[in-house]
Amino acid sequence: MPLARWQALIDMAYPTSFFNRSETTMASDPASPDLNQEPEPLKTVLNKEGFRFTSQRQKVLDLFQSAALGHHLNAEEIHQQLLDQGEKISFSTIYRALHVMVRLGLLQELELAEGRKYYELNTPFMEQHHHLVCVHCGNVEEFEDATMTQVGSTESASHGFSLLNCQFTVYGICPDCQSLLG
Repeated sequence: MPLARWQALIDMAYPTSFFNRSETTMASDPASPDLNQEPEPLKTVLNKEGFRFTSQRQKVLDLFQSAALGHHLNAEEIHQQLLDQGEKISFSTIYRALHVMVRLGLLQELELAEGRKYYELNTPFMEQHHHLVCVHCGNVEEFEDATMTQVGSTESASHGFSLLNCQFTVYGICPDCQSLLG
């Protein structure tokens, strides 16, 4: 997707205030969009790209918007959270919703743990971040490092690329698992 088209879709889906939030949950942030009350941004993006707006897609996106900034969810966690809320939704519906939202640039797909895909909100105006992944328990921690981001920017430019995102993933064993493994 060309950079300008991708940026236009993100601008339609998220107001500027969305990107100025802290690492607390959006549920406590009155400036955050409440797409349960006003589904128009998602509906607009979906319709513009030829997809149908569904309440299931809205509910999946709502989970990401109510999660702490930088929180990663996998399909199983999404399914369980929706079940806990009393929603009846199948895994196939969740996977289809995730696929559409990744394709539209609303979510980013990350393969952080062995064979397991995680998703996070695609927030291009926020600082680039990287991931520490525990290979034992699958815990994911985010960190920022300007040096790594600068390397990504320099390499992109030297090869004629427009940098959209720069992520570095470090695999290791977290302190909790180190204690358990002795």
